[in-house]
Amino acid sequence: MRLLLGLFAAAAAASAQSSFNSAEIVAKASPGVVLIKGEASTGTILGSGVIVSRDGKIATNLHVIRDLKSAGVQIASGEIYDAVSVVAFDDRKDLAIIKIAGFDLPVVELGNSNDVRSGEPVVAIGSPRGLQGSVTTGVVSAIRDEPSGAGFKVIQTDAAVNPGNSGGPLLNARGQAIGIVTAKLRGSEGLNFVVPINYLRGMLDNVQKPLSLDELRANLAATKPDVFKSSGYPSLWKSLSSGTVHRVRFFEGDFIYAETVLTEEQRKMGFEGPGGRFIARAAVDSYELKKDSNGVYRGVMRVGFTCSYLSFWPVSAYHQCKFENQIEFSSVNPNRIEGRGLWVPDGAKFDCKKCTYSKPALWTPFTWIPE
Repeated sequence: MRLLLGLFAAAAAASAQSSFNSAEIVAKASPGVVLIKGEASTGTILGSGVIVSRDGKIATNLHVIRDLKSAGVQIASGEIYDAVSVVAFDDRKDLAIIKIAGFDLPVVELGNSNDVRSGEPVVAIGSPRGLQGSVTTGVVSAIRDEPSGAGFKVIQTDAAVNPGNSGGPLLNARGQAIGIVTAKLRGSEGLNFVVPINYLRGMLDNVQKPLSLDELRANLAATKPDVFKSSGYPSLWKSLSSGTVHRVRFFEGDFIYAETVLTEEQRKMGFEGPGGRFIARAAVDSYELKKDSNGVYRGVMRVGFTCSYLSFWPVSAYHQCKFENQIEFSSVNPNRIEGRGLWVPDGAKFDCKKCTYSKPALWTPFTWIPE
């Protein structure tokens, strides 16, 4: 009897495997997966989206659209829609619903993420690096709490994703979207995270008056306090030396994630460099630190901006320059953060064409206080 049960279980498992047909899943769902392309102060942004209604509602990640000044959507058929509005967003869960002027569009069927189980096979469809309609397969590795402690569940999968997959669907064996691809753990392979689709279902029942991309940015800039944060640490900090304001996105346990807050005027500021005037468009500064055994937070500051230089007078050329420098927080408490970072010294000239400074970065102390 035990042998018969074992054989039956093996047969059932084989049947389940054979019922997973990735080609059929892709044929069913891919017409409803879109490429989102837009222009931000930092340059061109690429992402993915999922058509969830025939009248043009598209689910994606908030981080795909939050900094865009203009955007368009290309559906799988090749048709392009140039106007995008925002009808719902959730900053905590990194979800957004945008709207295009569509009619009778192909949609992706939504599944029930409460039914997702570890080990089940899945398919991801998206536009990594702008390569629309790219497909990868894998399994659900786990259902777990969001890694940064943001207060919601995520689906972990080993289905490969890359920049541009954000906002695309994770599909089950029936071709239903069970989640929206949102993040890949930096420096790792096979550790990718997906926001369960049931969070999006709730948003679909509560769409708002459409917002323009400008209105979305203004709304997000008016950051509201997170009543569930219990760390006692402020979210906004000001540097005593430079006056720059920094927003701590996540401050929990051994990890700190932060970013520089730039005003619209700062985003438009320009300065002179070899080869002609260039404009630093919304220099993006992000900080990622981890506490070591000595109690010091060590990590990196990532900076990126777009600059222009005179190529052949009077024609200008553009470069996207990116830097990664070391940073340390040696003393951290709710009233003061002290540390040092590798900053480019005052007076260093910048060569936009080569993305280089005339002087090397030096360790420079700093102090932040609550804004």
